[in-house]
Amino acid sequence: MDFLEKECPVCSEKFNKDDDIVVCPKCGAPYHRECYDKNGKCIFPDLHKSKKSWREVYDSTPDEKISDDTEKSNIICPLCGEENPKDTLICRKCGQILYDSSEQSAKTPYDRLKEFMRAEDDDEDDDNDKHSENDFNFTYGGNPFIFLIDPMGGVAKNEDFNGVNGAELAKFVRANTPYYMPVFKKIKSENKSKFNFAAFFFTGGWYLYRKQYVTGAIISILYFLMVIVRYLVTAWFAADLWKEVYSAVSASGISYPGYEDIFSWAFSHNSSDELLLMMTPYMISILTFILQLVCGFAANRSYFKHCIGKISSIKKNNSGENAVKEISEKGGVNTPLAWSIMVCYLIATFAFSLL
Repeated sequence: MDFLEKECPVCSEKFNKDDDIVVCPKCGAPYHRECYDKNGKCIFPDLHKSKKSWREVYDSTPDEKISDDTEKSNIICPLCGEENPKDTLICRKCGQILYDSSEQSAKTPYDRLKEFMRAEDDDEDDDNDKHSENDFNFTYGGNPFIFLIDPMGGVAKNEDFNGVNGAELAKFVRANTPYYMPVFKKIKSENKSKFNFAAFFFTGGWYLYRKQYVTGAIISILYFLMVIVRYLVTAWFAADLWKEVYSAVSASGISYPGYEDIFSWAFSHNSSDELLLMMTPYMISILTFILQLVCGFAANRSYFKHCIGKISSIKKNNSGENAVKEISEKGGVNTPLAWSIMVCYLIATFAFSLL
C-alpha cells in the first residue's frame, strides 16, 4: 500500500520513500516505526471498536484528512481513545497525560503546562490578557512533578460559565483549581455539587480563606458564640450539676452507673431549669455539627456564585490588562487571615479549658 506524502498520525510528518513504515494490523493506520514504538500502540482504538479502517475514515480524500476542524480542536487520548478539548492536558476519562500530535516529539507535559499558563485568554482582549506561571499555585519547591496535574481539571479555557470563561474562572480561583473547576462545571451543567470537607471542618475559616468575607464573618461569629456559650455553661453550671447527679446515683447503691442510670436520675430528681443547663452543652454541640454540615454542603455552590459575581463585576468595570490584573488580585486565597482565625480558635479553646 502506498503511503507516500501521507502524514504519520503521531508526528504529522509526511512519509518519504526511505522511511521505515509500520501498519496497524487492525485498522491499517501507518506510522513511522520509531513513532509507533514510542507510543506503544495504535492511537485509533475507536476504529478498532467500530471495525473501520484508517484509510476509510481518515484517507477518503487523497490529499487531506477528514475533519480537519475536529483535529485542530480536539486531542485523542492514546490510551482510551477519548476526544479531549485542545487545551486539556490530562484525559478527562482515564487520566492519561496528553500530547498534541504536532508537538509530541518535542514537548513534554511539563512544557505544555508551562505554555498553557502563558497562553492568551480566548476573549476580545487577547493581546493584553496573558497567563503567567504565577497565575496558578502549582509549584512546590520548584519540583516539576506537580505540573503533571491539569490546572483546569479537564475544563477548556474557553468554556462558558454564565458569561465568564474557564481561563478567567481558574485565574480567580488560583489555589486548588483541579478540584474546583470540574466541580463548577458540574454545578453549571448538572446542578450537582460535592461535599466540601475543608468547609465542614473549618466552617467560617474556610469562607474567609476563600475571600467570602461577609459570609465567613457571620459563620465565624456564630460558631465562636456557640463554642463560648458551651464552655461557659459547662464550666459554671453543667459540670457541677452532672457531678452531683453522678454522686447521688453512686450513693444509691449503683457501683458503676451507666449513662442510662445517670440520665434517668437527672430527669427524675432535677428541676426543669437545672435540666436545661445540663443539656445546653449537648444541644449546642448538635447545633455546631449541623452548622458544619450546612457549610460542607453549601460551600462549593456559594463559592461558585461568589466567583462568577466578582469576575462579572470586574469585567463590567474594567477591560483588557486592568481586568486581568484585578481578577488575579481579587481572587485567590487569604492565607494570613485563615491562620489568624485558627490561632484565635486554639487560644480560645485552651483558655476556656482552664476554667
